[in-house]
Amino acid sequence: MREEIARLMSLQTIDRELYELEQALSSVAGRVEQLRLEHEQHQAELDRLMAEEQESGLARRRMEKELAEGEARIRNKRMRLNQVRNDKEMQALTHEVESLKENNQRLEADVLAQMEGAAPRESRITELKDLAAKKRAELVAAEKEIAAQVEDLKISISKQRVDRDLMVKNIEATLLQRYEMIFIRRGAVAVIEAKGGTCQGCRMRLPPQLYNEIQQHSQIHFCPNCQRILFYEAARHS
Repeated sequence: MREEIARLMSLQTIDRELYELEQALSSVAGRVEQLRLEHEQHQAELDRLMAEEQESGLARRRMEKELAEGEARIRNKRMRLNQVRNDKEMQALTHEVESLKENNQRLEADVLAQMEGAAPRESRITELKDLAAKKRAELVAAEKEIAAQVEDLKISISKQRVDRDLMVKNIEATLLQRYEMIFIRRGAVAVIEAKGGTCQGCRMRLPPQLYNEIQQHSQIHFCPNCQRILFYEAARHS
């Protein structure tokens, strides 16, 4: 069993190195993905505000045109007021002028509201243009900077997988399957020392009989609490 435990420990060393390499690769990729997400968010908001600005500009120009046309109609109505000869026509024209003036006042208020709303939007658009450009530059720089790092990590992972494939050929299938399950569930530590009567993985006190059997290396033993594979290493004396 000593040889079996030794093989499992060697496999665990490889697997932990693989785990750390894959974590590093994920972290590197995550940084780039975060920059890409931030750039996309800024760009999406910028696109939305630009569309709003365009739509608002068109609406404002329509209202300004309608306002100018209303002013022209008011002038024409007032000129006609000077030419009327009866009260009925005078009242009708006066009512039309008042209606046109009320409509123009509403239009003026709407134009003013559009202009007031445009100021903060234009400020945000300017800010977002700078932010989007900055994030895009950071993204391009990061992608260029980590390209070699990513490739190195992938090469290292590939080499470790070759070593692992060779190692697992010498481990019994059922034991390997259980080891892999424990490795995943127990924070990348499946094989741990039993020392001083205690599992060094979960710190649980082991039953004396179990601890004695572990020291005899007669078979594979598992911690009753955390299920890790246990081994015993005798103290060395100088």
